[in-house]
Amino acid sequence: MSGIINLIKWLLIIIGAITIYYTVSLQIKYDGIIGKVIGEIISPKLHPKSMSKVYMPMINTLLDTGDIAMASVVRVKVADDVSNEDVEEAMESIATAKGIRSVGMLPLSEMVELQTSDKQRFLKIYQYCSPRTAMTMVDYSDAFSAYLPCRLALIEDKSGQRWLYMLNMNAMIYGGSPLPNYLLEKALVIQRAMTVIQNNGAKGDF
Repeated sequence: MSGIINLIKWLLIIIGAITIYYTVSLQIKYDGIIGKVIGEIISPKLHPKSMSKVYMPMINTLLDTGDIAMASVVRVKVADDVSNEDVEEAMESIATAKGIRSVGMLPLSEMVELQTSDKQRFLKIYQYCSPRTAMTMVDYSDAFSAYLPCRLALIEDKSGQRWLYMLNMNAMIYGGSPLPNYLLEKALVIQRAMTVIQNNGAKGDF
C-alpha cells in the first residue's frame, strides 16, 4: 500500500514539474501571457459574452476539426432543389430589401476553368456592404477594415453538396472589449441582415 502511495506522490511531483515548466515557457515565449490571463480574470476587459459566444465555440470546433478556418465561419447547407441562380437571385433581392449594397462578385471556379480548360467545382464569392456602417466601424478601429466588405461564399464541396459560408461576426461583436452602444446596434443590424441573406439564400427564399 505504501508503495502505491509513494508512486502517486512521485506522479504528482512529475506532473507538477511539467506544469511549472510549460507555464514558465509560455510566460517567457509569449511575453507575460499568464499574467495577462490572470489580469483578465481579476479585472475583465473583454465582453462578458466573449467566452461563450466566441472563444469556446472556436476552440471546440478547432479541436474537433483541426481547421482554424472552419472555427471562424458560419455555414448553411443549400437545398438540393435550389439552383445556384436561385441562391444568387434570392440573396441579391434580400440584400436590396435590407438596404445592403452588393459591391461585387468573384466567379472563381469559372475564372479558373477559363484559364485551365479544366472543370472545377463551383465557387463564387458575393460581397455586400453598408457604406455608412462600414465607415462608422473603421472610425472606431482601423482594423475593422479587414472585415469589409461582408462576404458570402457559395461552394460545392468535394461530395457535391453546396454550402453558403460566411465569416462569423461574433468575433467582431463580442470578441474584444464591449463595443459602444451606437456601434453595437449597427453591427447587430448588419449581422442579422447577413444571416437572413445566408439562410434564405440557401433555401432560394425571397
